[in-house]
Amino acid sequence: MFKKSMVSALSLLVVTMSLSIPTKATELTTSSQETLLQNNSTDSRKVSRITGVNFGATRQISKSTPIPPDWVITTVMSDYYVIQYVGGARLGQTVQTARTTPIPKDWVITLATSDFFVWTYVGGASFGHTIQTAKITQVPENWVITLATSDFYHLMYVGGASFGQTVQTAKFTRIPANWVITQATSDYFVWMYVGGASIGTTVQTAKITQIPPGWVITTATSDYYILTYRG
Repeated sequence: MFKKSMVSALSLLVVTMSLSIPTKATELTTSSQETLLQNNSTDSRKVSRITGVNFGATRQISKSTPIPPDWVITTVMSDYYVIQYVGGARLGQTVQTARTTPIPKDWVITLATSDFFVWTYVGGASFGHTIQTAKITQVPENWVITLATSDFYHLMYVGGASFGQTVQTAKFTRIPANWVITQATSDYFVWMYVGGASIGTTVQTAKITQIPPGWVITTATSDYYILTYRG
């Protein structure tokens, strides 16, 4: 009986050890993999935590890594990207990028080739500031197209306008709120800014204009409207 009991006990110990060893091995492997990833990861969270970087700083990251905010791709290699930090840019600063890069707000394409784009920063512009861009550029908020040729656009910044200021644009441009068309030809529109008007103010507009909130048509002829601001 005693020998049988010892055999049973030893058998139970072997079974217990065989069950516990793989579990510990699995835990060790998982822990090792996590440590390896933490040491070698260049994911967007790690890149975005870099402190003290200034405009123009560069980093090399894996191509599988998401591009962090305010970074652009400047070089594409077989297995990695070179990215550049463009946060803190000043009006007029430029950067050359790969054509596939995401681009932050307030940048326009000023040169486009088959291999790269040159972008220019237009944040911080004042009313009336102009820039020539490639035609494939996006037009940032509060910018309008004043001239379009077969090769380029001229853009003007109209943010910060005062009541009564005018701008002549291409007919297909997007126009911000509180502007009305005062003249329309086959080639262009003339717009007037009517934000900040006092109650009772009147303006004469082309009949194709949009009517901004707070304005009503008080006179309509075959050629024009008279709009009055009611608030």
